[in-house]
Amino acid sequence: MARISAKAAGLLVDEFDFSGVSNSMTLNFAEAPVDVTTFADTDMTYIQGKPGFTFDVNGLWSTASPNYDGEMFTDLTATARRVGIYPGGLTQGNVGYEGATLISASPRVSTVGDSIACNVTWQGASAPFRSQIILANTITCNGSTVVVNGTGYNSGTIAATNTIFGVWRMVEMGGSGTNTIALEIQSETNDTWGSPTTRINFGTITHSTGVSFLTASATGPAASESWWRVKIQSSGTGSRTFKNYVAFGYYVT
Repeated sequence: MARISAKAAGLLVDEFDFSGVSNSMTLNFAEAPVDVTTFADTDMTYIQGKPGFTFDVNGLWSTASPNYDGEMFTDLTATARRVGIYPGGLTQGNVGYEGATLISASPRVSTVGDSIACNVTWQGASAPFRSQIILANTITCNGSTVVVNGTGYNSGTIAATNTIFGVWRMVEMGGSGTNTIALEIQSETNDTWGSPTTRINFGTITHSTGVSFLTASATGPAASESWWRVKIQSSGTGSRTFKNYVAFGYYVT
């Protein structure tokens, strides 16, 4: 179990940034024993059960921006909500955990005179992974095609049998125009980026999509390719700004 003080921590739920309304976060991992005792067995017999996890987030009730309570209620039955927690905040280079989840509890707890709490337990729907924010920026699309390469990060050796995973959150959009933004994650053997390989291609987010998030996965690269970065390409007419967070990690399989 990892308990995180939320004073400066980052909390992302799909494309929403709820960092300002969270007080504490707890990441729990558990593998419950399963009873497989059969008739006439002398002793009880157990096997290791399927591992699972929860994100427990203690927050404050909020119906104004960022509308924490409203978003939790609206999407109470939504599946595979993508939750990311980052102890050091949403700064590029920081590490945290990402996971697909379902809301399993969302109590509002308060007494007269107290602040109104909105505590949410997110039950894991698939395996979480340790992630790193490899992009945290706001890009301006000014009507011409612009390509921006992010900072390279060394993630160490990732076996070709493992699964790499990326989460792209476009949390704010401003301005006007018919601009689009396309994003991919590249790998390379070193930080010179002489011949990068596209490993994850998220596709595009358009001006009409609004704030949104995309996920993508792929098989691991050659073990020699340990450097990773984001490539962004914007195009279209008008002038819009897109605020982005991109997290990257991998599953050991």
